[in-house]
Amino acid sequence: MQLERVVGAFVGSARSGCGAAGRTLLLSSCRVVAASGIACFALSVTGCYTYPARNMAEINPPAVVSARISDAGRVALSEPVGSGVDRIDGEMVQRADSAIRLMVTQVRFLNGIASKWQGQELTLRPLDVSSVSQRTFSRPRTVVALIIGVLGAAALTVVGFNGLFSGDGNRDDPPDPPPES
Repeated sequence: MQLERVVGAFVGSARSGCGAAGRTLLLSSCRVVAASGIACFALSVTGCYTYPARNMAEINPPAVVSARISDAGRVALSEPVGSGVDRIDGEMVQRADSAIRLMVTQVRFLNGIASKWQGQELTLRPLDVSSVSQRTFSRPRTVVALIIGVLGAAALTVVGFNGLFSGDGNRDDPPDPPPES
């Protein structure tokens, strides 16, 4: 009877220890997944591109551009786009001396509202545009984003695995058996 109690207590404590380690490992795994998600989000928000101003004649298709609309352009584009257009973003499809054609991805208005577009084509004359910015790859931003992402994921991973081998054993002990009568 005494041996059965000792074996039962040993099996119970082993089961409890395995359960605690399993829960800690699961929690740590969730933290690692969360850390990876946060790092990926930070990388996507930081961005690896800049939009330097360019002369319209220097930009060739298929460049991604952001065109600031002039006052004359607001009047001319009020019918196809809407009134109060501030900026039009999209991919340049064709460039000529008299106009550029864009596949529009977003239109921003003077009141701060932005409207997503599904690639509809729009023709802009040089008179309609006050400035054009072209999306270009930025090596320094990419390096900084990569360093921040790796360090952030590493820090959160270390924090996630911190309690793996140092859990509170008292919390996971099974309840005392009822008294024998």
